[in-house]
Amino acid sequence: MIRLVHNNEMRKKTRRLLFFTAVLLFVVIGCGAVLFALGYKYDFVHNKFLKIGSFELKTNVAAEVYVNDVLAGETSFLSNSFSKSRLLPRTYTVRVQNENYQSWQKLVKVEAGFFIYFPRVVLVPKNFNEEIIASSSISLISVKRFETESGLAIIGNKQKLESIDLKTGEVKPFKEIVKKETAPLVDSDGSIISPDNTKTAWANDHEVWVKWLKDSDYQPFKKTGETEFVIRFSQKADDMQWYKDSSHLIVSSGSILKFVEIDKRGGVNINDISAISGPFYYDHGIDAIFKFEGNRVVRIGLSY
Repeated sequence: MIRLVHNNEMRKKTRRLLFFTAVLLFVVIGCGAVLFALGYKYDFVHNKFLKIGSFELKTNVAAEVYVNDVLAGETSFLSNSFSKSRLLPRTYTVRVQNENYQSWQKLVKVEAGFFIYFPRVVLVPKNFNEEIIASSSISLISVKRFETESGLAIIGNKQKLESIDLKTGEVKPFKEIVKKETAPLVDSDGSIISPDNTKTAWANDHEVWVKWLKDSDYQPFKKTGETEFVIRFSQKADDMQWYKDSSHLIVSSGSILKFVEIDKRGGVNINDISAISGPFYYDHGIDAIFKFEGNRVVRIGLSY
């Protein structure tokens, strides 16, 4: 009889223990589910729940995305976009790479409750396709310029000029010297206007600056009239033109053509394109650069 009473008491204690354990697990799991739904995640470094953040990027080509040197995934097949959610508030090294293109990398600062978007990531080729479209027979060349409205390169000297058609490569005598035209739209202060007419850019010797003419409707958000220093080169910026997306610049500095993004968040990506000696012209329509090499005109394709 005593043993039976003792066993009943043990069963009751066991049932109570199981009941309270189940209640505790229910509360913990329920709270965890609520915190998860509200966008919180436990940070084992700081030993507390923190509100999470996320980022997304969109590239011009299919690519792999690495977060802190760990493969996080690939861009989507249809839109070349990639997103990463439920990130604790920290700074992450994000790298986008494709075996045929130069990598893009930034330090992405994820903040609690915020969504960070990089909508215009551009990877440029590792090896550019440079093609000679025509050569001039003139020696002692002292004149090199582009007539962009007529699609011509003008080359020669004071005694003789030739025109080279940038589409066909046809070379013809050029009879009259006309005033040099510039490839982009140029404001009265010498700054160049972006293709979407929302920004202007200019170079003060070694420095590149951008000013917003309208409020930007994509990240990084800027207000009308806001001016930002983009980058300083060790050598003078000789010439500069906007890339077709109005978020990058093509700059000639130190005899090198460079591809420069204007989004300064987490560092500015700069890629070398080609050596250059003289003026260049970027054609938005075919995504190609034209430059002079001695008596030749060379076309550089920026995309495969």
